[in-house]
Amino acid sequence: MKINYHIHTTFSDGISTMLDYCEAAIQKGFKEIAFTDHLTIHPDGSAEPHSLNELKLDNYVSEARKISEKYRDKLTVKLGVEADYIPGNEEILEKVLGSYEFDLIIGSVHFVDGICIDSSKQRVLMEREVRENGFDSFYSKYLYLVGKAVETGFFNIVGHMDLVRIWGFNPTNGFIEEQKVLSLVKKRKMCLEVSSRGLRQPINSIYPSPRIMKKACELGVPITIGTDAHSVEEIDYAYNVLTHYVREMGYEKITTFDKCKYVEKSFD
Repeated sequence: MKINYHIHTTFSDGISTMLDYCEAAIQKGFKEIAFTDHLTIHPDGSAEPHSLNELKLDNYVSEARKISEKYRDKLTVKLGVEADYIPGNEEILEKVLGSYEFDLIIGSVHFVDGICIDSSKQRVLMEREVRENGFDSFYSKYLYLVGKAVETGFFNIVGHMDLVRIWGFNPTNGFIEEQKVLSLVKKRKMCLEVSSRGLRQPINSIYPSPRIMKKACELGVPITIGTDAHSVEEIDYAYNVLTHYVREMGYEKITTFDKCKYVEKSFD
């Protein structure tokens, strides 16, 4: 079953419309897609410029529902969101997420100590933790935040669990922290996103790493897959590479969602 559960539209930082994505998805043979635009709300209630906010959300949800109905005989379209976990934003995030009936909610960490980790390699290198203690220590701090995100219970999917590797950093440690996060994911009945986005970035690697994937499979953590598309050209980016990778890691099923409940299905 060909699915893509990570797609950004013009409602956040994507450059293609929902309509365009649906047409491209049908052409590429997808059976199911999910729109997952960014919801990045800081503890003070402000939203990132590219993000959905409380004003945009009504239009986003309404448009997604209309598109889903329009294409229901050709393509299953799910309503999702990629929500950022930032320490201190729990109360407002819970309120916003609880105001809509999403099919799936991706929980991601893009900010560590106020730094957007995927905006600039130099900013990461200048972060105090990296300068004083090295990347492994920064990686541990990042995984701690991923674990806190999982513990909130707000999310169904962990987005690109090791995004912090984006600039070509490969941790030499972190095994224990990775296992703790995966155990929490399993306990919370969540699933792990496997993403081809990293193949378009300096790390040139699928997220998560083979080390994480093998442990996730061993623990019985379910997965879903997505390309983190920001344009229709990216909707099936390295899709065959992605499916080969998850099978190589030991997986034979992927996860689909409906109203935040998941079902595992075979690839075929």
